[in-house]
Amino acid sequence: MTYLSKPNFVQLAANIATALFAIFIGVQLLAAAGVFPVSMLWGGRQTELTLTMRLTSVVAAVILGAFIYIIRYRAGLVGSVPPPTAVRLAAWVVTGYMVLNTLGNFASVSAVERFLFGPMTILMAVACLIVAASPTN
Repeated sequence: MTYLSKPNFVQLAANIATALFAIFIGVQLLAAAGVFPVSMLWGGRQTELTLTMRLTSVVAAVILGAFIYIIRYRAGLVGSVPPPTAVRLAAWVVTGYMVLNTLGNFASVSAVERFLFGPMTILMAVACLIVAASPTN
C-alpha cells in the first residue's frame, strides 16, 4: 500500500476539497446576493449582475454542493463503503470539471480568478484526483 492509498490521506484530500468547495459556494452565493462583484467571476467579462447571473451563481452553488457529496462519498466519509460505480465515475467527472475550471480561471481577464481562484482550483483538482484515484475499499 502506497502513502497515497492510505485512507486517512484520501480523507484529508476530501476534507481539503470540501473546504475549498465550501469557500466557492460562499463566493457564488455572495455574488448572487450582489455582495461579491460579478466582474471578478465568470471569466471577468460580466459587468452587470443580471437576474440570469444571479440564478447561474445559485445553480453553481448547488452543483458545488453536489460535488462535495460525491467527493466525500468516494472518500468513505459519507454513504456506504465501497462506493457504487456511479459515485466512482462521478468523482472522475468532478476531477475533470475542476481541471477545466482551473484552465478557465487562468484564462480569465479577472486578476482575482487568475491569481486567487486559479491556484485554489489547482489544489481542488489535485485533491479530487487523489480521492478519485484512491483504491476502492
